[in-house]
Amino acid sequence: YMVLLKNDFLEIELNPKGAEIIKIIGQKDGLNYMWKRDPELWASSAPILFPIVGALQNNECRIENKVYSMTQHGFSRHNVYETHCINEHCVEFELTSNDEIFKQYPYLFDLKVIYTLNNNQLECLCKVKNIDQKKIYFQIGGHPAFACPLMENESSNDYYIEFEKNESLEQKIIDVEHRGMSHDTTLLFDNEKRFFVRQALFNNDAIVVKNMKSSYVTLKSLNHDKSLRFYMENFNHLGLWTSKHVGGLLAIEPWVGHSDYVDFKGEFRDKEGIVSLDINEEFICKFIIEINQ
Repeated sequence: YMVLLKNDFLEIELNPKGAEIIKIIGQKDGLNYMWKRDPELWASSAPILFPIVGALQNNECRIENKVYSMTQHGFSRHNVYETHCINEHCVEFELTSNDEIFKQYPYLFDLKVIYTLNNNQLECLCKVKNIDQKKIYFQIGGHPAFACPLMENESSNDYYIEFEKNESLEQKIIDVEHRGMSHDTTLLFDNEKRFFVRQALFNNDAIVVKNMKSSYVTLKSLNHDKSLRFYMENFNHLGLWTSKHVGGLLAIEPWVGHSDYVDFKGEFRDKEGIVSLDINEEFICKFIIEINQ
């Protein structure tokens, strides 16, 4: 079953599996601003990534000298969260450890993903609480994929991403062959703020940047005034991704952490961008999707 949130601006469809946004429909223009979930290309739309972002070397990690297996982006996206409907504008999804999860990840946690609809904005608040008797470690992220272009008769080449502020940013290079992050970087921005969505930019998988100054990015078109603004709070990386040679989708991904470096041999807790939480402590991050129809 799906959870529906609705107001005068937007109608939202959410799936308790993966706490995923399925559709964001403009009440004024009737458009779905999310990717259409084509199973041939990419069947998802916006899974929550936990307790890893990206891939582990050989899908394995070492936690307290024991080896555990986890597939790309972790188990959250394959699990059905408990649903607590707050009201027609707010729902809380909750995931805690179970026997199956514990085999992959030996920490006890409580992960809440709370969606709130305010006017033309959908807020996604993620809270991780340590309910274990020891420190826990994790990464967390979002993976919302938007329709790009928004309308049938357009090309995604007319769309561009604009950062809030001028940025000078190095792009992390993904080593596709070895399914990991290389240590190489290349200059993406030299005191500038926008780039066009070109397929060739994504020949090497996602564009990944860290420590940007901007608190939001906006997806815009040359052809009309519709736009999608994406706010991020308490994330240390941003991934931008489009399914290779496909067009039709652009994922704006706020991450805490990223894939293993290709030469990473360390313990799970030593991964770059990992969060460590003391007993009973809570970690909070959030993103907001604003739709301008």
